Amino acid sequence: MLWYIFELFIDIIEASIFVRFGNSTFRKRYNGKLLYYVYGFIIVLIIFTFDVCINEEEDWSTFLIMIILIFIVFYIMYDETILKLLSGYIGILLLMVAVEGITITLLSFIFKVSTTMFVEKTLYKLMAMVLAKLIIFLIIGIWISRYKRDGIFKISKSLSYYIIALFVSNIAIMICVISSSINNNIVEDSMIRAGYITLGLGIINMLSLLIYETIVIESQKYWKMKLRVQQYDMQSKYFDDINNATMKLKGLRHDMSNHLGNIKGLIMYKEYTKLEEYLNRILTEIDEVDKIIITKYPAISALLNRKYALANKHNINCSINIGNIDNLTIDDVDLCIVLGNLLDNAIEANLKIEECHRNISLDINTRNQYIIINSVNSTLSGNTSLCSTKDNKDMHGIGLKNVQQVVEKYYGIMEIDAIKDYFNVSIILYNGKVVN
Repeated sequence: MLWYIFELFIDIIEASIFVRFGNSTFRKRYNGKLLYYVYGFIIVLIIFTFDVCINEEEDWSTFLIMIILIFIVFYIMYDETILKLLSGYIGILLLMVAVEGITITLLSFIFKVSTTMFVEKTLYKLMAMVLAKLIIFLIIGIWISRYKRDGIFKISKSLSYYIIALFVSNIAIMICVISSSINNNIVEDSMIRAGYITLGLGIINMLSLLIYETIVIESQKYWKMKLRVQQYDMQSKYFDDINNATMKLKGLRHDMSNHLGNIKGLIMYKEYTKLEEYLNRILTEIDEVDKIIITKYPAISALLNRKYALANKHNINCSINIGNIDNLTIDDVDLCIVLGNLLDNAIEANLKIEECHRNISLDINTRNQYIIINSVNSTLSGNTSLCSTKDNKDMHGIGLKNVQQVVEKYYGIMEIDAIKDYFNVSIILYNGKVVN
């Protein structure tokens, strides 16, 4: 009975590895977390049932059936091609086999016993199974959290080191306890005691990693909120600009009869120099209104207007062309991350060259279920870096990692070309329904 409890605990860890890996790698088929807990429970039942059926004999046909059944569950859970699911599934299986093999080899060296000792239902096998699964659990957890926080979402690296240190210290305690128990004369009591200690430490490790991931999620929320606050600030300025432009336009319309009368008078008296100055003043006011970029999405409009104004401030010839983007399903935060990084890096690259050669061209359009972004800017010859060199990277210029992360989120592609003194970034993002 005790061994079945150990088996169940190990199977829960293994099922968690499969589900956590799948959720971070593949596109989910269904919304909500509850259904994935249910599928995780099904995987636990499959593994536990076949562990009991296999018993002490190695039945490869039974093991193969178990692997196929788990893959079928994967196929139901995730909306991916069979080839992608299969390659990822085989990858995680190979990782598990490799870690288990390395763990058994190291333990056999530490305890100076044959690897066959880890096949029988002994403390050796229990320790090897728990350690191997926990190490894989740690690898997947750290990989997921680091993947999520790259660039945009930041969290202290020392926290990762603390989690790893906790795992290593618990593993060391497991080895010491089991080593002491194996050398004890009361083998059965020692096994029970060591088994429970191993399970307890294993649970502590799992909980600590889950707490770590919770902190990562909260960090994501914090940085996303910070991005939202910045967007709201930009939107406020944008609406002020729109209001000012509207008032100017109303003023021009109200005074149009007076303007026409003045123009007629200047023509009558052949004051062509004054006429030219007068027309230039009117056209300047109209041009200021025309320069304001207006889209259906205030956050995007605010960002583009801010970057456009910044480019003009540095005497950069900036052209922003926006097609029909009225039906976006992409989160405006994600799109602002892409556009903000592209424009920040384009402006930064232009500041390093002479004013007469400074140029930025940004085109945004949609085609079918995709949004197409093309950014071209002047740069120093040979400069092929998209990453910013600014000191403050919290909210702008974070660079290639952030852009690439958004591209991957929306199943898109990004191509970067550097031709002589021009830098070109082309991005295609899926504009359909995305299940997170």
